[in-house]
Amino acid sequence: MSIDIGNECVDCRRDTSPGSGLFVNRISADNGELDGWMCADCQAMECDICGIANIDYEFVDSVRNYPHQDLVCIDCYEEEEV
Repeated sequence: MSIDIGNECVDCRRDTSPGSGLFVNRISADNGELDGWMCADCQAMECDICGIANIDYEFVDSVRNYPHQDLVCIDCYEEEEV
């Protein structure tokens, strides 16, 4: 049974309510113990090409680490035309 934490991020526990600065790009989330939201900072994943954390990314087939896929931010994806 999850505990509803309202507008808090289930990872960092920061406030994601309107006006908090973290409302935009928040997503509904549940980590098994807490039920609330996840802020954009906690959603961000590091790009395997440029190393910058971003929330706009794609998974692409990896030539280097076959059979694994690489996580590539949208900027590198469009630049490399993977």
